[in-house]
Amino acid sequence: MSNVDEAHIEANLEAIRVYLIGQFKGFELTDTPDRPRSHTFTATKSSEERYQVKVSWLQLSDTSNTPKRTNQRLLTDDVAGRMRGKSQGEYFSWGKY
Repeated sequence: MSNVDEAHIEANLEAIRVYLIGQFKGFELTDTPDRPRSHTFTATKSSEERYQVKVSWLQLSDTSNTPKRTNQRLLTDDVAGRMRGKSQGEYFSWGKY
């Protein structure tokens, strides 16, 4: 993978981090790569309050998905709301696999 690809993916990851931090105030945010399939973000407040989203690698690496477009799609798709709608221990899948 080229440095340009890595920079593009990291910029999209950062856009997702900023969005989730804003949506889950008071939560600790962690993220874990599972290349080349996905990247999982976990917002944790306590052992009883934890929300996850698994973002497809295609979503992150698609060059048409700029950080600005990624942020718009996070809002349009109500990713945080859909994460909250999952039962504890389940994750919301975002993007095409």
